[in-house]
Amino acid sequence: MSTEMKIAGRAIESPFTELAAYGLKHDGTVARYDLAGASETMTLGSDEIARTRIIKSRISRAQSDWFVDRSTSAPWEDVPSAANLADADPEDDGGLYAAANALYEHFRSAAPTRVADGKIHKVLHLKRPGLVPILDSRLRRTYSTRAVQAARRHPQLGARRLYWAAIREDLIDEGNMAALEEARGELSAHVDPKVQAMARLTDLRLLDAVAWRAG
Repeated sequence: MSTEMKIAGRAIESPFTELAAYGLKHDGTVARYDLAGASETMTLGSDEIARTRIIKSRISRAQSDWFVDRSTSAPWEDVPSAANLADADPEDDGGLYAAANALYEHFRSAAPTRVADGKIHKVLHLKRPGLVPILDSRLRRTYSTRAVQAARRHPQLGARRLYWAAIREDLIDEGNMAALEEARGELSAHVDPKVQAMARLTDLRLLDAVAWRAG
């Protein structure tokens, strides 16, 4: 029997089943967005931005040019390429959470019209796949209440909603960690390469896929 996990308080009986189904249905996303090749850790190219269109980022050519230009002054060096959201404690003033937020704000604070949060998250997830969630409208709906609750637990951050903190709480939950480890083993042992490919994704991305299926 599969280990249950919880997404924003909702029980998911078989994470493996959800992840296998995601891999089979969205194999193009996994191949062309997630696993399309290693990228430079300190630069952002138009080819990477093009990859986000497979998950409906709808980033135009002009917006792509803006992302590339803006990335040249981004504080990439403050956020390790292998950074993990589980290690980004919002209570750690000046730690990884703050550095990750500064990287995100570097883009958000100067974003032109129609470059909203969803587009920025889809781009930054490619650069830091263990750290930045793909915070699209579906994930926002799933975590809306939990994000408000997380903001109340961390009032020093001055936010009404803290989606990253809420998602992190699910990521570091011991039951969820065990469920993802078990599911990863089942994915890697599966006979279908499309399902096997899911095992190469970060824990954050696996949680995202389960949440997206449940949303």
